[in-house]
Amino acid sequence: MTRLVTLQWLVVSVVGFFALVYYGVHLHARFRGEQLAQVAIPVLPSGPLLFWLAVAALVLGVVVVLHEACHGLFMAHYGSEPSFGVGLSYALFPYAYAAVGGERFTRNQLLAILVSPFALLTAGGLLLMAAMPDHFLAVLLVFALAVNGAGSVGDLWMAAVLVQYPSRVRVDAMPDDDVQGFAIYDPESDRHTSDETLRLTGMQTLSRVATGTVATLALFGTAVIALILASLAAGSGTIELATDRRLLFRHAVDSSGVARFEIGEVAVGALSLAGGLCWAALGWLSEWLGWDS
Repeated sequence: MTRLVTLQWLVVSVVGFFALVYYGVHLHARFRGEQLAQVAIPVLPSGPLLFWLAVAALVLGVVVVLHEACHGLFMAHYGSEPSFGVGLSYALFPYAYAAVGGERFTRNQLLAILVSPFALLTAGGLLLMAAMPDHFLAVLLVFALAVNGAGSVGDLWMAAVLVQYPSRVRVDAMPDDDVQGFAIYDPESDRHTSDETLRLTGMQTLSRVATGTVATLALFGTAVIALILASLAAGSGTIELATDRRLLFRHAVDSSGVARFEIGEVAVGALSLAGGLCWAALGWLSEWLGWDS
């Protein structure tokens, strides 16, 4: 894993967190039988603000523990003895981890290990939110699910890489301990390989579309956050990105200081998918012209 990949994870995680909070608030409202047009962020006095920051820190800690416990549970299920810790990837990306020493996993085993925190905690959180939508805990679950989703970006990225290979492959640590990542090898040859021909047919194209879609969404989110901060610093805080028929994003601050924002899900989704298709088309063009050889 390179510094560039780490930076990409960080950007996608930040944008993903805000997106998940937005959709979590809307989903919570639906569970309560309400329909939200916009999400409002009130201005809090210093006392309540400090209280909510402390609660957020506590929830963050609980989510991290549960997230890594899910990894460790599945590692133990497959016969490993996990160890836990925290680290800083390239001085950019703080992370907690569950690790094993020397064990090799099948592709499907590692897929289960990687996606288990996102799948289990998301499913459990949504069930709790649906069961008691008016409880104080439901509000905390919106934040907790967003934190877990943002923290799962690296896991899901690695799972997306693994799923491109056939189930017979095995996954091991990198030969060089100073290099972060994992090695994929074919047990039929019992040697590490990065041979592109090992990938399943069509998965490279799907990977390009998915990569371009996520990258476009992350770039859009980053641009929106930058515009909001610039507008708040130098203007009224009002921003509207829209076409004649479709809203992309709207943000406004009323006289009481309450910020309200709205996302045009259809337009943003279409924009992101268009970016993914363009990225895939560039990949096909590069192959056709021989630029990647």
